[in-house]
Amino acid sequence: MATLFHGTNTIIDAISLAKGRARTDFGKGFYLTDKLETAHRWAAVKTELAGTGIPTVIRYEVNNDIFKLHGKRFSHVPELDWLDFICSNRRAKSKTEPKREPRHDFNWVSGPIADDKVFDVVKDYMADDINADEAIRRARVLEQTFQLSLHTDNAISFVDDINISYRQYRGNGWTKNWVKR
Repeated sequence: MATLFHGTNTIIDAISLAKGRARTDFGKGFYLTDKLETAHRWAAVKTELAGTGIPTVIRYEVNNDIFKLHGKRFSHVPELDWLDFICSNRRAKSKTEPKREPRHDFNWVSGPIADDKVFDVVKDYMADDINADEAIRRARVLEQTFQLSLHTDNAISFVDDINISYRQYRGNGWTKNWVKR
């Protein structure tokens, strides 16, 4: 089992793929990270964007057997395959293309978390303002970070839904104790 974290603006009773955002790095899905601080940041951003809620980090236990499912694993450094995958998931679809999210058939995808500037790099690369080598040179990932995105109910079945706990940001900081959901 691996302990992973999800940052949000509310306590989640059940993981819902329908609530994921489209056009994200690894596609519409449920995103987890192995770094608590990254989940804290995700929770703050989600709360700010939503304009409501309380920054909340939920701690999950994920069975490592999930990696036996059909999935995609990227190395810890930016490379062309990673960049093209992100572009494919972020690209706006034409009116004639079917609206399918995620835009791949993987149960899960894992890899490094791009820094906040990757949006500009992806935009310039997709507009052919920079070539692939320049885009990879400019792309930066957060050091020692990992994200796992879940894209199917089958993948979600590997998440322990009994021993879930959470903590919230309350005025002067994050609560120290994890509360069982």
